[in-house]
Amino acid sequence: MTTVLITGATRGIGYAATARLLNRGANVLALGRDFSQFAITDERVTRVPFDLRAVDNIESLCNALPDIDVLVNNAALLTAESFANYTVQSRRDLIATNIEAPAELIRVLAPKMIARAMATKKSAERIKGRVINIASVAGFGGHPDVWYGASKGALLNLTKSLAKLYGPQGIMVNAVAPGPTKTAMFDRLPQSRIDEFNRLVFAQRFAEPDEIARVIEWLALDAPEYVNGSCIDAASGGYLR
Repeated sequence: MTTVLITGATRGIGYAATARLLNRGANVLALGRDFSQFAITDERVTRVPFDLRAVDNIESLCNALPDIDVLVNNAALLTAESFANYTVQSRRDLIATNIEAPAELIRVLAPKMIARAMATKKSAERIKGRVINIASVAGFGGHPDVWYGASKGALLNLTKSLAKLYGPQGIMVNAVAPGPTKTAMFDRLPQSRIDEFNRLVFAQRFAEPDEIARVIEWLALDAPEYVNGSCIDAASGGYLR
């Protein structure tokens, strides 16, 4: 049975991905800071309370977890601060959560995926593990939250760099770049920004979290080996590149 670690699993895209992967028979380790609104009670879900800003503690966390087949780096911070008014702490928290934590999780878990596969009957299989980084169209189109956009651009580059590093060893490292999606971030947008986004996309609406989760599901369980080092844009044509 496939075991998936999903960060930022308590709401939005991470929550929807948790529900979808459970429906496909996977075990899910749901990592988050606040489980007060996490309503999934399936016995195949393990709640993992953790603050990803504590990057130095990620290796110890991973060593305490069961074997993981798929890593979904979904958690992210976004602020409403202008570039000129960004605080030092806000910038550090965002960089830790959006860039350093995904990189550290991959650094620790990818070698474990490879070693476990080589030690079991999976050694003959080409795919040893899968990593899915949830980026954003902000990573290549810019964003009013400058540090958020910069962090997502870094995550896209990280995806390609680590696919080059781990792909030859059987790890699939891919990204998803959602367009505007109805998550908690949506609630913080002024109506003018919502209207602007809706004019850009073919569907003339924001994505539902489950639509992005369907892409994650495919990459986690169904995508063939040849899909590696890729970024799937889920933006309804609004940010063609």
